[in-house]
Amino acid sequence: MSKARWIPTAGFVLSLMVLVPLGTRAQPAAVPADPSLPAYKPGVQVSGKAAAVTGMDSVEAMFRAWNDAFKAFHPGAEFTIESKDTAPEERISLGSGTEEIFHENNQAYEDKYGYEPFRIRVCMGAYVLKSHVSAIGVFVNGANPIKTLSLAQLDAIYSDERRRGYPAAILTWGQLGLDGEWADRPVHPYGFYWRDDVTTYFRRLVMFDAPFTDSYRVPGSDMARRTPKVGQDLMATLASDPGAIGFANFSYQGPGVKAVALADRDGVVGQPILRDIASGRYPLERYLYIYVNRVPGQPLDPLLKEFLTFILSRDGQSLVQKDHYLPLTAEAAAAERARLE
Repeated sequence: MSKARWIPTAGFVLSLMVLVPLGTRAQPAAVPADPSLPAYKPGVQVSGKAAAVTGMDSVEAMFRAWNDAFKAFHPGAEFTIESKDTAPEERISLGSGTEEIFHENNQAYEDKYGYEPFRIRVCMGAYVLKSHVSAIGVFVNGANPIKTLSLAQLDAIYSDERRRGYPAAILTWGQLGLDGEWADRPVHPYGFYWRDDVTTYFRRLVMFDAPFTDSYRVPGSDMARRTPKVGQDLMATLASDPGAIGFANFSYQGPGVKAVALADRDGVVGQPILRDIASGRYPLERYLYIYVNRVPGQPLDPLLKEFLTFILSRDGQSLVQKDHYLPLTAEAAAAERARLE
């Protein structure tokens, strides 16, 4: 369970904001790095060059800011980044021997090198921005009185296998405690196409990679499977179908739809607001990762280790706002720093 992180209250309006309606372009406030994060102190002086590759077009400003700030400590070091048509979108490869990380699983990498790729969380996803790796919301019709769902209940809605151990498949809203006209109303689960990164992440975290139930539907008729169009169709369906439930990035929320709070396996409830997402309390947050080629049991290349150490410091985390991402909690950053040893 994640500990609460420091977030200032003075002037921090978005910590209590309502979700941004579909089609608006409100600019999220920057979340400051936790002051308990350690300032960067070079372990060794390093020099050299390393190239990074990403499938996103929304990390370049952050990565270049990291490079510029790191060079102030290590003038002979240089890191570059290139955006390519690759996926999964939350992955950034750094250094040589990382080309095979851009697959849905790590099998191609393991087949080539004989071990798993080494990855480090470098920041949290964004909140309400399109074209960013973002936290995932669970949405229902605005008239639906449901307020909170557990991950086990979500699993029982979306998958027949119920790998989280819920005792029965959830087919009606009455099974979730609603009464009156809602008691016998069927639950209609919706989402995105199975190849979408949001779908992959939702299945992995909520359903432990189980298949969707046969009643799962992708709304609309966009066979080109363009995520923005599917997101719009999803919100329109949720607004018109009282029994519907769906998942999507928060940036897609539209009128007539509301996000619900989610409880993790320990019963800790995270509200669908920026404060709980940034603190790690909300359970469907996403992360960005840097992947490097590290032989198990062997030390990291000193240049890469120093750069990653910098990113995980207060100096590095204060720069993730350059691309409107959220900084890691102090607890998460400490756990990642320990893995560099």
